[in-house]
Formats: sequence, C-alpha cells, structure tokens
Amino acid sequence: MIIRTKVHARAGLLGNPSDMYRGKVISFLIKDYYAQVRMWESPYLTFRLHPEHDRCEFEDLSDFVTSVARHGYYGMQRVLFATCRRFADYCRERGLPLRKANFTVEYESNIPRQFGLGGSSAMVIAALRALLRFHRIPARAVSKAQLAELALSVETQELGIAAGLQDRVVQSYGGLTYMDFSGPRPRYRRLDSRWLPRFGLAFPSEEQLASLESGRVHAPVRQRWEEGDREVRRVMAQIARCAAEGREALRRGDTRRLGRLIDRNFDLRCRLYGESGAGAHNIKLVNVARELGFPAKLPGSGGAALILLGERSRERELAEAYASQGYHYVTIKAA
Repeated sequence: MIIRTKVHARAGLLGNPSDMYRGKVISFLIKDYYAQVRMWESPYLTFRLHPEHDRCEFEDLSDFVTSVARHGYYGMQRVLFATCRRFADYCRERGLPLRKANFTVEYESNIPRQFGLGGSSAMVIAALRALLRFHRIPARAVSKAQLAELALSVETQELGIAAGLQDRVVQSYGGLTYMDFSGPRPRYRRLDSRWLPRFGLAFPSEEQLASLESGRVHAPVRQRWEEGDREVRRVMAQIARCAAEGREALRRGDTRRLGRLIDRNFDLRCRLYGESGAGAHNIKLVNVARELGFPAKLPGSGGAALILLGERSRERELAEAYASQGYHYVTIKAA
C-alpha cells in the first residue's frame, strides 16, 4: 500500500512576522501549490530524491548557478533527512512504538522555493503525516498543535533555522487560521474561509531570484528582540494588532479596512528590517501593486507579494504591470 500525504503552501495574511515574537497572525492555505509525499514498505530505508530539486548533474556552470538560486544548496534532501531523524527521536521521547519495517519515500512539490510560501514546512508536515501513518500511530497520539510544534523542531533543532509556528500551525490545522502567541500557551482558531476575498500572487522569474533563506532574514531582528530592544518590541506589537483587527474586518467583509491593514503590516515590517532586510525585489513587488491601488504585502519572509484584488477588470492591468517588470503574476485560490 502506498501512503500519500499532501500539504498546501501558506500565505501569511496579517501579523507576520510577529508569530516569532509573541504576536498574532492570520494565515490561509493556497490551493494551487502543495508538497506531496509518497511512502511504502520496502527492504531498505530509501530516499528517492527529486530529479529537479535535488540535482547532481548540470549542463554547465550557469545551469548550476541557476539551480542553486532556485533550490538552494541542498534541495529537499536535508529537510527529509532531518524530518525522519527528529521523528524517530520524538517517538522515543514520547514512548510511541515504531514498526520494525523499512520504507521508501519520494516527494513532489510545486511550491515555488525561496518565495516565503512555507514550502519547507509543507514538506516537513507531509513527511511527518506519512511517517505517522506508516508506523500506525493513532491520530489522537499527536494532536494538530503537537504536530505543528514537532514540525517546527525539525527546522529549529535539526537544521538550525530561525522559524516560527505560523506556517506549521495553519498547515496542520488547515483553512483560514487565527493564531495568538501572546499568552503562556498559543491559542488557535479556525475561521470561515468564505470570509476571504480574492487574492493574487506575484513573484520573480528564476533569473531574478537570489538564494536567501528566511532564517537569515530574521536573525538580526531576533537578536535585537532577545536583547530587549524597545523599538523591535513596540513595532512587533503593532504588527500583531494588524491581525487582531483584521479578524474583525474579515468577519464583517470590510475589504477596505482589510486593505489598509495589509498595507500597514508591510510598512511596519519595512520599518524594522529596512530596505536591505526587506530586499529590493520584495519592495518592488509590493510597490507595483500599490501604485495601481492594490493593497499588498509579503506572504512570508520575502520573495513574493500577496495582493488584495478588487475589480476583475483591473486585474489584467495588474498582470501586465508585473509582466512589464519581468515578474510572474497568478490569481490564487484558498484551499
């Protein structure tokens, strides 16, 4: 029997990146993009690496450089390795019995890399769900909240990447999710996905893309936070307030208010990270939409722009504006 698991990409609607700083966020899943894992019993424990994401042969140096910019230095291999290692440790720590059987695992992902859409966390959760099913661990043994925490520990403990719970929570719970990290324990609430208006997504071409992991983007601000920097703490609280107010705007169907909060979220983020931290492409991606009157922000750490859409007639104008700058534009659907 082949076990198949699928986890969608996520878009941070409001509040990011305050999830890493005891804030509040709202996120939703993107139906168009997902990571998928297939696992089955086999004589040896085997990882079937992806021919595109985990390449070892290249036409020339230029092809190699393009591949590294697109997929990083390690592709998804280290993510799968780290997930399996952390899963084994977690089960031993919790006293969860594992089958004495080997498996073969392979994966597929159409989530654009380096665009802040939770591609790595989607792969981690897809792999964890496959491992849980393969070892016949009951669903009640690992709650959705625990699954999110386990997925986060793969990247923070095994890979040493600065990350927050936002991606893992919405990908574990699914749908449109409100997350409050301000108390002693995080609180999560599923919202009605029908509250969501239409959104677009813009991102660079492969030629424009630079390889930059989100953990490196977060590192300087994280250090300032841990040192008690008042400006970081004040601005993060304001970013978190965008999510709190945005939940009510969604409930009321107040897209005008939602748009103002989206713009404010991005402006506050830029105040903390500056132009160098935000990245030239990120700022330009957002400004292309804003210059046409569309609210926009980063859906994650950077690399793409999430755009609140209005009239369909103006969407063509938006797509043409991005195309003229060499960017890609797509309309997305919530999962």
